[in-house]
Amino acid sequence: MIVKTQTASRIDFAGGTLDLYPLYLFMGGGLTVNAGLNLYSHVEIETREDNHITIISEDLDKKVSYENIDQMTLEGPTAFIESAIKSYNPGVGINVKTRNTAPKGSGLGASSSLLMALSAALLKVKGEDINTVAMIDRGAAIEAGHLGIPTGKQDYYGAVLGGIHALHFDEKGCNAEEIPAPTVFRQELQESLIVSFTGISHFSGTNNWDMLKKAIDRVGSTYDGLLEIKKIARQTREVLLEKDLEKLGSCISLEWEQRKLLAPGITNRFINEAIDAAKQAGAWGSKLCGAGGGGCMITLAPSDKRDEVVKALVNAGVEILSANLDFKGLTVKVDD
Repeated sequence: MIVKTQTASRIDFAGGTLDLYPLYLFMGGGLTVNAGLNLYSHVEIETREDNHITIISEDLDKKVSYENIDQMTLEGPTAFIESAIKSYNPGVGINVKTRNTAPKGSGLGASSSLLMALSAALLKVKGEDINTVAMIDRGAAIEAGHLGIPTGKQDYYGAVLGGIHALHFDEKGCNAEEIPAPTVFRQELQESLIVSFTGISHFSGTNNWDMLKKAIDRVGSTYDGLLEIKKIARQTREVLLEKDLEKLGSCISLEWEQRKLLAPGITNRFINEAIDAAKQAGAWGSKLCGAGGGGCMITLAPSDKRDEVVKALVNAGVEILSANLDFKGLTVKVDD
């Protein structure tokens, strides 16, 4: 049997960090608005007749092999992949190939995307149905165990569902509300959206953990700042429902201005200058994806100003990515 899976990465328009358990329980619920992106994670699993486990990570250029699942060390560059295999325990030997097309440290939820692609493939190898919510919950537990800190869930929903969603988090879990995106609006949004990479590697766990602790302990204005971001996320959902791109750009800008106040290291001079350059060239708004601190940035600009904004961003030193919105999410192909 050969199973091939693909999942999207994600950009977030507003409300990153508010998907973090148990943070949103202290805030009367969380709201994150995000969209799938076609920087994909790919997984291929081929079953074997013996018990050997072979893992090839193409983007990391790493290969490891074990005689059986019990010999996996859960260490080194493939430890995250091994943790998922150990959790699902396919019951047979497997050859696993993984590939992620997002830049390393992108802040686009690439590791979570890969975990969802791997989880879906392992479920198919075991002959089990894919229950999206259960797979996401399990993925969050696997990642939290691997990282040793609480993790959010918006990355998983973006990976599996694609499209544009308002993710409502509360004590019952997550309600993924799809934001309708007719063909004309999709095209207009894509023509206005610019995705770039700052070149600064991003690790969301550090910023998110710092924000969580400060919010719980009511240190400074962190808690109130997150409540303000929740308010902006509500506004973002509304303007997306209204299909108003200029207002969406304003919401992105507002969210970023508020996010910069949450914790040290979320921004720096280079990032500020790049965002200012885009604004001066006519952009409606820009923000880093996820918790901030580096990685990828989204910019929204009028379509007739796009070329000027792109030029300004390049001159500021960021890399423009060839990325489009994804509306497929998880895809699975099985060859018996």
